[in-house]
Amino acid sequence: MLPIIVFVALLCGCSQSNEDDVRSAKRFEELKALPLDTVLSRAFAFYEQFYEQYQMTKDTLLRDSMNDYKSHFFARWKLSTDSLCGTVAPDDSLAAELREINEAVSKYFFEYHIKHMYWFMLDTAKRESLLGKVDSTQKVELTAPGWRWDTREEDEATIMGIPFEEALSVLKKDSTSVFKVVYFIQTLQVHYVDTVAADMNALLKIDPFGIKQSERKEAKSACMEKTPIGQQVLVLNKEYESLLNNFMKTRAHGDRRFLMREIPVLPRFWEDDFSFHSYPTIVSAVFNKNHDMVTLNVNDGYGRGGFYYLSKRSGKWEVVRCRDGWIV
Repeated sequence: MLPIIVFVALLCGCSQSNEDDVRSAKRFEELKALPLDTVLSRAFAFYEQFYEQYQMTKDTLLRDSMNDYKSHFFARWKLSTDSLCGTVAPDDSLAAELREINEAVSKYFFEYHIKHMYWFMLDTAKRESLLGKVDSTQKVELTAPGWRWDTREEDEATIMGIPFEEALSVLKKDSTSVFKVVYFIQTLQVHYVDTVAADMNALLKIDPFGIKQSERKEAKSACMEKTPIGQQVLVLNKEYESLLNNFMKTRAHGDRRFLMREIPVLPRFWEDDFSFHSYPTIVSAVFNKNHDMVTLNVNDGYGRGGFYYLSKRSGKWEVVRCRDGWIV
């Protein structure tokens, strides 16, 4: 008798799920004809006007309507023909290479940044227990990137020895962490130069500021599908940037919470404008003649930049050196 009851319950559950999917698909089709600003406007309206009501009543129609408008806006964004994610042409080896380089830089950036944020959350006893437990393989050859804040140099190796999963699991529980957002935003306008440099020492001697703009070539590229810690990556084009900026400037302050929980948003203090870019972003690249080493000028913070040096080892790009720098 029990197996029959379980089977019927599962069948009913599947039937309800299918009906919900059909209703959702129907609503989604109805939304397709609406302008993007209308879709975003309604998403804000539902979030602000009905979210508290849903919390009290658990009205699934309110929840579904709110989620549909929000999902539709981001679905339009994700499916935009302007999105560069996953569109590397089979014969475009440079674009594929730049995506691999971008992934290596992002992996290093996220690991370093997350471990440092975790370090500042620790109490004295936990910090002391970590001191001395150094994994020397985690130490980068040159200075750390510019977001080190006020850690002592002798603590750097200790911080880098912190298990990444441990640090990430703690930060994911922090509701104020930027890593709680659903999407990360990228723009990819990489300019590159091929040089005659034969090795890393030769690359180190090249002054990126001494390279003329006319010598730089613009590369087609592609972003990552996801960040190293799981967020979906979206490409920001002019249409979306203008639309998002208009809403951030004209809507009531409370309405902004909806957008800021989905993507990173920062005000530009010297302009009546907002920044929706996520870090790190590669600005320019200088390759050696064999294309197995590269120097990158990377925007790795709001108004900050650094130089990243990567080598291709066993067919895989790895960050080997970092130092502070300016955005070129």
